[in-house]
Formats: sequence, structure tokens, C-alpha cells
Amino acid sequence: MSPRVQPLPPLESLAEQPPVPTLTVGRDPGNQVVVADPLVSRFHARIDLSRPPVIHDLDSFRGTFVNGERVQGPVLLTPGAEVLVSTRSLRWDGQALAPAPAVRDQAFYAESLAFDVKGRRLLDDVSFKLAPASLTAVIGPSGAGKSTLLGAMTGLQPATAGRVTWQDLDLYSHYEQLRFQIGLVPQQDIQHHQLKVAQALGFSAELRLPPDTSPQERAHQVSLVAGQLQLLERMDNRIGTQLSGGQRKRVSIATELLTAPPLLVLDEPTSGLDPGLDVEVMRQLRALADEGRIIVVVTHSVLALDTCDNVLVLAPGGRVAYFGDPTDVLSHFGCSSYPEVFDKLDQSRSLVRTSPPVPLAAPPAAAPIGPRVKPKPSRTTMKSHLRTLIRRNAAVVAADRLLLAMVIAMPLILGILSRVVPGQGGFSLLEAPLSPAGTVSAEEAGKRVTLLIVAAALMGTAMAIRELVSERPIFRREYAVGLSPDVYLASKIAVLGAVTFIQGVVVTIFATVGLPGPDFGGAIGLGRFELALAIGALCFTMAVVGLTLSAVLTSTEQTMPALVGVVMLQLVLSGALVGVSGRPFLEQLSWLSPARWAYAACASTVAIQRPLRAQGAELDWIAIHTPAHWMMNMGMLAILCCGCSALAVMAARRSAKSPR
Repeated sequence: MSPRVQPLPPLESLAEQPPVPTLTVGRDPGNQVVVADPLVSRFHARIDLSRPPVIHDLDSFRGTFVNGERVQGPVLLTPGAEVLVSTRSLRWDGQALAPAPAVRDQAFYAESLAFDVKGRRLLDDVSFKLAPASLTAVIGPSGAGKSTLLGAMTGLQPATAGRVTWQDLDLYSHYEQLRFQIGLVPQQDIQHHQLKVAQALGFSAELRLPPDTSPQERAHQVSLVAGQLQLLERMDNRIGTQLSGGQRKRVSIATELLTAPPLLVLDEPTSGLDPGLDVEVMRQLRALADEGRIIVVVTHSVLALDTCDNVLVLAPGGRVAYFGDPTDVLSHFGCSSYPEVFDKLDQSRSLVRTSPPVPLAAPPAAAPIGPRVKPKPSRTTMKSHLRTLIRRNAAVVAADRLLLAMVIAMPLILGILSRVVPGQGGFSLLEAPLSPAGTVSAEEAGKRVTLLIVAAALMGTAMAIRELVSERPIFRREYAVGLSPDVYLASKIAVLGAVTFIQGVVVTIFATVGLPGPDFGGAIGLGRFELALAIGALCFTMAVVGLTLSAVLTSTEQTMPALVGVVMLQLVLSGALVGVSGRPFLEQLSWLSPARWAYAACASTVAIQRPLRAQGAELDWIAIHTPAHWMMNMGMLAILCCGCSALAVMAARRSAKSPR
């Protein structure tokens, strides 16, 4: 076992020493130690050649590891220490770094894996060995534990017992070190259907490769993987409408190959494909395996098993019924077809393996499986990812013609509909007809404000409520390879918030143009612009509310009922239709409603309560026509927006980390 990282002596003693020569490690040719790997940062690590020598990680993209532990701050280097930079293992000999003399065992071992949940065993004593340059199919009837095995193999859902060993390392104990070397293609596509192939792969390259990768280097990597998967002629095709099912699956595979992972696992890559495409995908995987990768395919299809090196058959309960050559599967079970095999598996509870479990040579002591603390991405990485995600979100909106049409049409339609309110007084009480009692009436202005509040709540929520739930497979995969949920959500808020805010301003313009505006210039002298600010801010806040709901919902079918419920709740609690001021519990509950404060800001601008003041009636204390009250309402709306953003972040983090 490699020695553990040694702590540094007190920093004061190091600070007293004179400057020492250094050597740097990275992708750039100007380093003393050059590592040609797409995941290595241009300047990845620095070694101070002091006595004793000290290594520093230079805020690299994927981190530097010494003897299996990630470098956090300065770490002492002792002779024989292993320094891992991406997939490259180097050895410190006391004076310099050199390639590790011992070649690691590149085989993948699973030993006695078991997985229990709520008293039910989903995997039971699963063991096998996979050699490099091999293609393995995992088959079995529904409920046999195939997807559970996938989670245990990739470390996404560690087994409750047993061990996974790869590159002579325990996967669960060294997950942070090894996880970037594992490619995973889930059942769902992991690219946006609205984008073209070149766009999608380009954005993925920006997210998965180091931020200091040049555009030329990213373009080269994209072109390389597209060529491997025969996608070069499809680069300008839209993924959702101009590619076949097999081609879309190849785009997902290409996304994973951008970082050149030596282990690639696919969950039902041929699901929903016709037999011809099924065979085409499997032959493509065969070619990728022949380049030296370990490829594992979890599948229900048995049409192309002859392209595989191994077949792992799981029986109900997650037990290995067979592991070996695909040509011997049927004879092993004494069947003439695979449907007979599956039927036999469903009926039998005592099937055995063709061979005993694969023992591990001198296995290291198993470490307890505890909660993983994923290092936070560097600021440079987070800023780079935020810029990329904002551009990608904008590109998705622009490429979705139906969505773009709705974005443009909704404020126009709702603004025009708001003008069906009878009367020519607009938002002015002085221009409105007098009440039957001969007093100033706020009825017309109140109705117009109410319609604006409903329009804002509808536009903001509708724009965002499908975003996270529909992108969950993409989001979870990107989170697994280092994307921060906070950055992901911030990019959504930035794009959708900006779009909905503009929608709010536009709907207010269409609702007010040609009509009298608020009397006396409104509450703070901005007139119609005060209304536009309040409605735009409500749209923005409701977009954040929609994102929070989207992170909580489990399917797109749940979005429509949630949308209707949220809009109705905003209308009731706003105070526009039902008085909430002075009503115990209802008034306090309404303070949590963004529409309550937006309506109060608009009411303050228009001075809706002026007739009530003249009559000596009790006023809604937050809707009084003063600059202080308007500012208070907008401030509370901002506070609610921040609070909803915090809830959305927590919901997004939970969504990213929840079991599949």
C-alpha cells in the first residue's frame, strides 16, 4: 500500500527559507514535465525543489493526487511517492518526476458485490473480471438488478458490500481520483435536442475540458470523437429532428469520449431502436473497445451478443447466472433461444455461475464506505462553466422555434387581452369615471393591475417549470463529471430571469400604451416605468419559483397541475381579488407570495386606496401611496426572490445527488 500524504511542518519554518528552484507539470510545452492529456491543465502543478520538496496544485481542473489523496495546499514529496495527474501516474525519485516504473493492472474487478435497500437484496455476491479492450454485455430479465449493478460499477451507487477494483485502486475509496476516467451513457439522451451536433459537442467540450483549453484544442477534440463515431457529416444537423435514434445515441457516446475515458458504461444504449440500428450501435462499441477501452453494455437486446467478449447474465435477485463467452450462453442453460433463457431465469432460484468468483490478487484492506466530500470546483472553473451554460441556455431558447414564438407572443397576447377592461381611464383615477356616489373610483385601474399580476405569474412560472425536470438526465451526468449545481442553477436564473423580466416589461407596455398612466407620476415619480419594474420583477421571481418546482417534480406530466396551482395561489394571496389585509393567518401567509408584494407595489404606484382613504376605511398597510411603501414592496419582492433562489439551489443539489 502506498504511504499516506505527510503533513507539512509549520508554515513559519518554510517562510524563513530563501527562494528555491521549481519545476512545473502540465499540458503546456513550457513545463518541465509535459503531460499530453486533454484533462490536464496547461499549468497543472508545481514542485518546489526545497529540502524537503513540496508539491502544490495550481488550481487545476481535475486536481493533483499524491499517493491517492488530493492535494489541498502544499504537500511534502517523499522518494517513491506516486503523483497522479489525470490518468498519468508519475513517480518522485527524490529529484525529479518520471513515469511510474510499475505498470498498473488495468483490468476491472468486481468482488462479491451486494446491494441491499429497505431489507431487499438487489445484488447478491456478484463477481467478475473485465480485461482491457473488451466489450461485455449485461443481460437478464426485468428486475434482475442490471441498473443497480451499473451504479455499483461506476461508483454512483456504491454497493453495500464487496469491492470494485480498477487500476489497482479501490473505486469507492478513490472515487474522486477515478471518477473522471469513467464514461457513463444513461438510457436518456444527454444532449439538448434543440441544438445541432456541433453546438452540443462544443458546449460539452467547454464544460468537460480544462478552462485553459484553447478553442482550437476543443475543436480538434470534438472533430476527433465525431470522426470516431462517424458523425462528421451530421455536425450541422439538429439532434432532435434531423438524427435517427442510433445517431442520437452516438452523440451521447461522443459526449463521453471527449475526455477519452478508459472505462465506458452504457445503460440500454439500444433501447427503442430497430434491429438494424441495434446492431449498428453494438458494432460501433466493438470498434471503440478494440482501441483499448473496457466497455460494459447493460441491455435487454440479444441481437448482437456475438460482437461481445463476455456476457454477464443476471438472475432475479441480482445473482450471477452466467459469465463467459457469448457462444456458450444457450448451451449453459440448455435452451435454444434467449426467451427460453429469460423464462428459465424467472422460474429458477438456484442457478450457479460457470466459474467461481474472480479472486483479487492481494487485495487491499477494504475501506468503509462513507459520505463523499467532493472538492468544490475552482473559481476559474465555475466562472468558465457559468459563461458556457448561459450561452448554451440562450442557444437552446433561440433554437426552439415553438418556445421562441411563445416567448415573443405571450406578452403581446396577454398585454392586448388586458385592454378588454372597459373604460378609458387606464391607470389614472383622475381620468376614470366617477362612482355612482360621485366619488373617485379605482375599479378600472384595479382590474388592469390584477390582469397584469396574473399575466406575470403565468409567464414567469410557465417559462421555467419544465426546465430542470426535462433536463434531469443531462444535469445529473454533468454533475457527476464536476459541474456545480449552484452554477447550473445560476445560469438558468440568469437566462430565464432575463427573458421573463423583458416579457414583464413588454406586457406592461402593451397594457398601458395609449392609456392614461398613474396620477402624479406614480409613487416615486417614474409613472408607467414603476409598473413595468414591478411586473418585470414579479416575472423574474416567478421564474425562480418555477425552477424550484421543476427541481422537485419527478416528471414533466406533473408540471401542468403545478403551474395552474401556483398561478391560482398567487392570484388569491395577492390581495387583488380577495382582501387579505387584517385577516389572521391569511395575511401572514400572503407575505410569502411574490404576487402579494408586486400587487402592493402596483397599487402604491396607482394609488388604488385613495378612494378608501377618502371614505375613512381601513387601508392595506403595504399598498399605501408613498415612495417608502413602494420601495418596501420592491425590497420584499427581492428578498423573496433571493429566498426562492436558495430553495432552488437546495432542491437542485438534492436532485443531482438523489438515487437514479
